[in-house]
Amino acid sequence: MDLMHSTLFWILIAAAPAVTALGILIRLARREPPPGLPPGVKPLGWDDENQDDDAPPAAGG
Repeated sequence: MDLMHSTLFWILIAAAPAVTALGILIRLARREPPPGLPPGVKPLGWDDENQDDDAPPAAGG
């Protein structure tokens, strides 16, 4: 019985960091909405996420 409790204790000690890391990764994987900008502030040009990253640059003159 003592061996079982000792083994269970060390399994929990070994698994705790893995469970913590998994929880942190799951929390970081959630995409948060962009923060609201105050009135009169224009978002930066490269903040537009609707534009495709692989698209060629727009031809402008």
